Amino acid sequence: MKITETLSKKLSLVKNTRLAKGVQTAIFLGLSAILICGLLQTHLLQKGNLLLVEVDGLQIGLISSEEALNEILDALNEEAADYYGMPVRAEEKVTYSEVFLPMEKGEPDKISAQLRNMLSYKVAARMVSVNGIDVLPLATEDEVALLYEQMASAFTPNSSNVLLEDVQVDERITTRDYYCYPEEISNAETLAAILLRGTDRREVYLVSRGDSLWKIARDYSLSVDELKEANPQIKGDRLQIGDELSLIVPEPMVNVYTVERLTIEEKIPFSVKHVNDDSLWKMQTQIIEAGEYGIKEIVYQVTRENGVETTRTFMSEEVVKEPKTQLVAQGTATIPSRGTGDFLWPVAGGGRITSGYGWRSGGFHSGLDVGARKGTSVLAADSGVVVFSGWDGGYGNSVVIFHGNYYTRYGHNTENKVSAGQAVNKGDVIGTVGITGQATGYHLHFEVRTGGVYGKAYDPLDFFSPN
Repeated sequence: MKITETLSKKLSLVKNTRLAKGVQTAIFLGLSAILICGLLQTHLLQKGNLLLVEVDGLQIGLISSEEALNEILDALNEEAADYYGMPVRAEEKVTYSEVFLPMEKGEPDKISAQLRNMLSYKVAARMVSVNGIDVLPLATEDEVALLYEQMASAFTPNSSNVLLEDVQVDERITTRDYYCYPEEISNAETLAAILLRGTDRREVYLVSRGDSLWKIARDYSLSVDELKEANPQIKGDRLQIGDELSLIVPEPMVNVYTVERLTIEEKIPFSVKHVNDDSLWKMQTQIIEAGEYGIKEIVYQVTRENGVETTRTFMSEEVVKEPKTQLVAQGTATIPSRGTGDFLWPVAGGGRITSGYGWRSGGFHSGLDVGARKGTSVLAADSGVVVFSGWDGGYGNSVVIFHGNYYTRYGHNTENKVSAGQAVNKGDVIGTVGITGQATGYHLHFEVRTGGVYGKAYDPLDFFSPN
């Protein structure tokens, strides 16, 4: 009995143990399946998570991660910065969103190519503003500094005797960081011209007495052509008092005031001292010692508004060279034989009259033409002093003699045989007949005048007595 009960308990224990192991195995297998499914799902989720990239809302492709996208963007930025030589910023907005596409994969090469084609870059610059109003951007602060120099130099004479002391601008010019396309950037020279020229303002001008197109254009810094273009009603160059003209007047955006130190040289006049000389005729003078101007340096402070001088203040003066007195000999001798008005015929051998005094087809003839062979002696019609001997335009080789009351002129000579200042007697040979100047044949052109070489002309025949 005891043996039977003991055996029965052992069998029951064996059965219970086998059942427990089966349950445990089942639970283990179930948990393993769940774990494997979870791991597989996590792996699949990780493999299918991608970033959908967009440019200004337009989808361009998939990429594996934000880091990969940033690498592409950084490379493109660096490439653009190297190309333009300055910092850049992409103008378009690049965004992304996470998507689950287990069957797709990232396309970094496609994304890079698309971004290169679609992105445009603005460069770092400095926007220049006048009284808070944006004008144009410059590339760098160095260009901004050059802008001030350009505005000042536009109104400063390029001369060694001018020293620029101060430059002031009425308006408030400021700059700030600004990104723009490279082609929008100006340069200092161009921007300075724009600021100084400004905009065009129309004015109406009422013509008054003494006005002319040239004067009005000059007063308003215009050319005559610009003035005519603004006023097509103008015919020719004549203006009528009371006419209304339209003026297109530049109105600068900035007003530049410059203060400069101007050093100029001025001449100091020399004095003249006369001494008597009996070897010269009374009407003659001769410089014995030439005078020389002195020189003084004068310093002024000049203020200009937009290049127009507004004030000039005397600062100092220094004589750098004293003047030298000019010494002049004044003639005291009298003419030994004064002309009488009864002249000697001026051509040796007589010759013949080829053209008389008075009006003729070519105009008024102020003398007498006497034809003779080349080289025939030309004689002084009366005693006097030679006041001119040389080339005299249409007269050719010419001699002028002063006789006290009259002047006689002898033109077209082949050569002159006297010189200025020389005293001659009646009948002296003073030249030879020629064809120099405006002449068509060998002849002497003979004139008698009063009141100077170019005074009133007389008929030379009135000074000769008939045979």
